[in-house]
Amino acid sequence: MTKYYWIIAQHSEKVLEVENASIFQGAKIIQASKKFDHDPTVDAQLWYFNGAFITNKRTGFVFDVAGAKYENRTRIIQFVRYAESCAAQEWEYNYEDKTISLKHNRKFVLDVLDAKKDNNASIVLFEKHGRENQQFILQKWDDDSMVIENVATSIIDNFKFLPKLSQNFLEILDDEYYDVNIEVGINPHVKTYHAHMVILNYRSPYLRRKLSTNKKNNDGTLARIELPNILPEIFVIILRYIYSGKLTLKEIDPSDIIKLLVAANELSLQELVTYIQSFLIENKVNWMKQNFVLIYQTSYENDFFLDLQKFCNDLISNEPDKIFNLPNFASIPEKLLVSIIQDDNLQMSEIQ
Repeated sequence: MTKYYWIIAQHSEKVLEVENASIFQGAKIIQASKKFDHDPTVDAQLWYFNGAFITNKRTGFVFDVAGAKYENRTRIIQFVRYAESCAAQEWEYNYEDKTISLKHNRKFVLDVLDAKKDNNASIVLFEKHGRENQQFILQKWDDDSMVIENVATSIIDNFKFLPKLSQNFLEILDDEYYDVNIEVGINPHVKTYHAHMVILNYRSPYLRRKLSTNKKNNDGTLARIELPNILPEIFVIILRYIYSGKLTLKEIDPSDIIKLLVAANELSLQELVTYIQSFLIENKVNWMKQNFVLIYQTSYENDFFLDLQKFCNDLISNEPDKIFNLPNFASIPEKLLVSIIQDDNLQMSEIQ
């Protein structure tokens, strides 16, 4: 049985609903007073959590960042769920601080616009600041008994079992019941890894597309995937992450972390792309300054490395003398070099 919840804004004690109980995609998500259970439009205020999607009971549409604009004050709307993974529609509820964040960019969370407490205030995307207008309580709605219960306890209880579940999935990697061979690297350094189609399908949109055109044959021949652009020693880290959901970067060399970032992007593991960028910026600033050329080229060769691009641009604007004096600065491709010199925020005199 599907479990539905009211999502209650902690600062106002109002619930999130589809504006005017609209059945059309594109309708705004707002806060409003909680309706009675027998109200025919109460289902516009009820939501269920389907994986990373927050789905409305009335319409079946999901929370969506309007126009996929990842910036403060962007409206949250209801929209049809896309068939492929979509960063604008995937969310995570944090039971500790009661925030609902974008799965692929956790610095953005749901926010009641301007901390308003009245009905019809818009729900927007905003950078996390921790105040009450970004905190939401989930209350379960039971269609039969009308019993409402706070869901936080069950979330905490379930969380306790995740380490065991994670370990179980890692153990599957070593069993004999695999149905996919993944050939990683370039000859003569190709290495073959065994995996399971059902797990790859749900964990990586890229691998799902690969498998859709390369399924297991009826004659017993295993499905085969080639990944020539990824080093075997990098892929094994990602494969363990795909199965366990866990990744520790502290013991990995920064240059390998960059390779890991590029590989995660190729495999469409967007949540990993976001996490790795955050880790580098928070923990490896000095190393990135010393290896600026590598970071700059890598960030601008990939459209999804926006956090690294911002880091590089800020560094160029604030410390141009250090960047221009790097021994390998001249190795930056001409197109990127021109964009640096033409930066309006560059704090450097023309003579310099």
